[in-house]
Amino acid sequence: MDNVLQRLCEAVSAAEKECGLDWRRSYSKLVPRETGSFELELTREEVLRALPRHLGGFSLERDEKDRVRLVSAAGLAVRFTLLEPGTERPLWVTSSVADVRREGAHAAELLTQLIMGDAAYPLKEQGDWRFVRLFDDYHGWIRSWYVRETDAREIAAYDGAARAVVAANVGYVLSAADEGSLPVSEAVAGTRIVAGPPAGGYRAVALPGGKSGFMREGLLAERLERAEPDRGRLVGRAMRFIGIPYLWGGTTPKGFDCSGLVQRVFSMEGISLPRDSDMQALVGDLIPKEDAARLAPGDLLFFGEGTRVTHVAISIGEGLYIHASGEVRIASLLSGDERYDERFLKIYLFARSVFR
Repeated sequence: MDNVLQRLCEAVSAAEKECGLDWRRSYSKLVPRETGSFELELTREEVLRALPRHLGGFSLERDEKDRVRLVSAAGLAVRFTLLEPGTERPLWVTSSVADVRREGAHAAELLTQLIMGDAAYPLKEQGDWRFVRLFDDYHGWIRSWYVRETDAREIAAYDGAARAVVAANVGYVLSAADEGSLPVSEAVAGTRIVAGPPAGGYRAVALPGGKSGFMREGLLAERLERAEPDRGRLVGRAMRFIGIPYLWGGTTPKGFDCSGLVQRVFSMEGISLPRDSDMQALVGDLIPKEDAARLAPGDLLFFGEGTRVTHVAISIGEGLYIHASGEVRIASLLSGDERYDERFLKIYLFARSVFR
């Protein structure tokens, strides 16, 4: 039986690979049921459809409830459960930052982060943890205290009314229009806010989940509606994060990893990018390594070994780039510059432009 189970796991991996997926955007788990029976949980229908092509020795049957299952010659039965995201009752992030982990435990690897107002789509529960699919197709586990289940229409209504955005790296929502008042919450850069008109240097604000308070006027900016992404503005946003420490899985001004910095900065310009550097390396128009001299501000530089991309940075222009390495900092491709970093020049692979 162990050999059959191993073959089944290998077949799932092969089906994921055929579909261009891996564990970050696809999930599978074998759950033992009654004797000689297993349930295979999957989150991607395309993997389920591809699976029979990678499973010799199994036949398709239907059980008494007309559910499809695979049966091996050894009598092993595998029933499928497709975990589909709950799009009508999503989870709404109500904390300033919400950690998403690889397993439902605080000791598990930090995969990525959401910010207040983001939505996650539930797939299943495990105690106080929710397994979710994110807006960028990532899968992960989020603690229930970060989120509130709500109607998708409530999120849409809030987004429509949220005409302001947090422009500061971190801003505090206060209980009164007074710097000495108690805080209600904090909000990080890029958070969408429902805000009233300025009055006495403050604006009354409403937050996802029902909290309200006041923010200093200078912490907020008006959301850009239907504005074309701007290279100079994008670089300016990235520069405001200089000095913020590196955090594996971080996507906020409390800590960034390299691709988290890129994803956050571009999202604030209305450009959606995948979560990780190897995924981002597939987006946009290729700029070969030998054409590094023509990199424009906002182009993306990719680094790695062989064909494997492991790091990403944002071009500032004139051979300079900004990236999260130890902390968010500026480096140079030019040997005559004091910010020159030979380590990264040696592993520089190519660049891409995602601007149209």
